Amino acid sequence: MEKKKLRIGVIGCGTVGGSVIRSLKLNRQALKKKTGIDISVVKAFDKDKNRQKEFPSIFTSSAEDIVNAPEIDIVVELIGGVDYAHGIVTRALKNGKSVVTANKALIAEKVKEIFGLAEEKNLYMGFEASVAGAIPAIKTIRESFIGNNISRILAILNGTTNYILTRMSLDRLDFSEALSTAQEMGYAEANSTLDIKGIDTAHKLSILSGLAFNKFVHWKQIPVEGIEKVEPIDIGFTAEFGYRVKLLAVAQKKDNTLDLRVHPALLPMKHLLSMVEGVYNAVYIEGDMAGKSLFYGEGAGGGAAASAVVADIVDICKEIAQKNLPCSTLLYEDEKLTTVSMEDIYTRYYLRFTALDKPGVLAGISGILGKNGISIASVIQKEESPEKAVPVLILTHRAKEKSMRDAISEIDKLAFIKKPTVLLRVEE
Repeated sequence: MEKKKLRIGVIGCGTVGGSVIRSLKLNRQALKKKTGIDISVVKAFDKDKNRQKEFPSIFTSSAEDIVNAPEIDIVVELIGGVDYAHGIVTRALKNGKSVVTANKALIAEKVKEIFGLAEEKNLYMGFEASVAGAIPAIKTIRESFIGNNISRILAILNGTTNYILTRMSLDRLDFSEALSTAQEMGYAEANSTLDIKGIDTAHKLSILSGLAFNKFVHWKQIPVEGIEKVEPIDIGFTAEFGYRVKLLAVAQKKDNTLDLRVHPALLPMKHLLSMVEGVYNAVYIEGDMAGKSLFYGEGAGGGAAASAVVADIVDICKEIAQKNLPCSTLLYEDEKLTTVSMEDIYTRYYLRFTALDKPGVLAGISGILGKNGISIASVIQKEESPEKAVPVLILTHRAKEKSMRDAISEIDKLAFIKKPTVLLRVEE
């Protein structure tokens, strides 16, 4: 392969962007030996002018200087957000430059438009860092598992929420205490709404499921529940049943239906995903040939994301140097595949009722569950106190979500039920 020199422009020099620039500079000669390509960052821009001090020789006055520079082959967008980043990416593509981004919100919002434009222009889009940090989840689905019919993905895709749930589990902190600790440690932003409400995870699930199942579902169409209502009492009780609570991204294909959702869920303690703690991420994939696989690693932080960005840059540089035309990212849209509404899913459930300790309570609850086609697998009453309400815990067999909601609505109206019922779904 003929040696080439390819030039990079980086827009956004924060934690990730700075790591990318430093890595490419430090490893320039090593990468040249490994690939035969001289990869150099020739321009960089950030709205924060203080970052100019670290990269004075390549810092430029505006993002447009990079997007419009004729010598730049690849634009790296690391500014986050949707609207401004969308303008940067589309202008770069229209100007004949391939793009690498870590922006999951942008990809989840504008996937068809951006990838369609890249394919029209015969350019490359690198977006590995948009999902699960340093874990090569996207590359695995697009390349390593391309011959598989993937049937299921379970994933922990947000380090902030996984850290919070880990502290709640191991240290019995309540949600607000665990969130404050995460913020003090730098694992959570001051405003962590996108994380704790599951929206960040939904962005990533939209991307992963689109690649795995050829059905790009907008993240706003994915049912989402966050972790803000998870209580330490339930984490403790579920452990007695042999489970741990995780914020899960779920994608399951059966026949011509696709079940996508994000919510806190119980995982058996023996399941590999239940052992993923702290800020780590993991992606569990079931394929017809590969079987069951788990990919585990750091999902957050500048180094993890920068690792994926640099990998994309090098891959694209190799393709450009070899004059290979890009393969389609979108491939095709599976028109036969339809999404399942949340009310139509089937799963097992953990229920915590707060009921007066008196005869007939369990019979009343079980009667309503039975009437709605829900059978009980296990029951635990944690206390005995005729004068006050006590927790009654039930683990069910598989049931339909709508049936469960109807049953809980009726049970919560009973005179002996003193608080709204807590529901957590179970994934095996």
